[in-house]
Amino acid sequence: MNIRALLLLLAAFPAAAANFGNTSMGKKPYGVLLLAYDTGGAWKTELAHIRSELKGVAVESVESAGDGTAIQRGLDRLKTQHVSKVVAVPLELVSESPVMDELRYLFGIREEPTLDKPDALRPGMAPVKGKNKSALVFTGKGPKRLISDAELVLTATIDKSAVLAEILADRAKALSPRDPAKEAVILVGLAPRSDKGLDVWKTAAAAIAESVRVKGGFRESAIIWVRDGTRAGQQDDDRKENKATLRRLITQGGVVAVPLAPDGRRVGNLLQRQLGTSGYRWNGKGLIGDPRLTEWVIAISKAASTLSDVRQYRDNAQGGFR
Repeated sequence: MNIRALLLLLAAFPAAAANFGNTSMGKKPYGVLLLAYDTGGAWKTELAHIRSELKGVAVESVESAGDGTAIQRGLDRLKTQHVSKVVAVPLELVSESPVMDELRYLFGIREEPTLDKPDALRPGMAPVKGKNKSALVFTGKGPKRLISDAELVLTATIDKSAVLAEILADRAKALSPRDPAKEAVILVGLAPRSDKGLDVWKTAAAAIAESVRVKGGFRESAIIWVRDGTRAGQQDDDRKENKATLRRLITQGGVVAVPLAPDGRRVGNLLQRQLGTSGYRWNGKGLIGDPRLTEWVIAISKAASTLSDVRQYRDNAQGGFR
């Protein structure tokens, strides 16, 4: 099954879950591996809650989805629990992102790795080092794919479900309880460092923003992006374009903004650094604390447990993280 068919299949399952267990696998138990990133204190607490709600199956989590070594260790921990299949659930919100492309490579779905790095240097420019520990930057020939005797399944991201737009619309409406139709809604997300990757990400994020507008009944939708570890010229261009977007929306009415992230603190800090705090009202909760996130994880992992191993590419017997 190719990745497009897999995404379409997984996206079709509803977010609500009931009677969760591993009966769909018969005598073959499966485990769930949660793939998170940028995990602060609140996000770690949320992960612990999600793990506790996954009843009847082995559960592990990884706090840096771009760290192949950490993912391999998570798989190894599940191996000790004698699972025959691992369902990996990425908690990245945008399907078209470097995080997801690299996960697809590690899980043997994508042929080539992806490097989340700034565009090529121009003469005289110094290298840029990002502060984000989850940045996908590799040296040499790139990362080796994951090793697992158990079957591996990588689920779709939550933007393939209506749940994401519903949660974000409710976050935005909390800032505009009287008349959302007079307000514009902005989604603010952490975007790829590469400008080429940014264009793809913007298209995907804009589609999510429009879904939020429709769900919440807002006047207009837009996106603003923030980036860490990009070059000065990229930062200037980002600031200029995002300021123009905000200025246009302000002239037409009120503006509310929510993070396109599980935990909005990092995105909120970068947004304030780029644009300040005036001209919009901010709800930085993200997805943390909304029970629909946990319900979606339960439903998508149960649905994916019936699927076959997704690996199309594998390293040789000596490859992989060990």
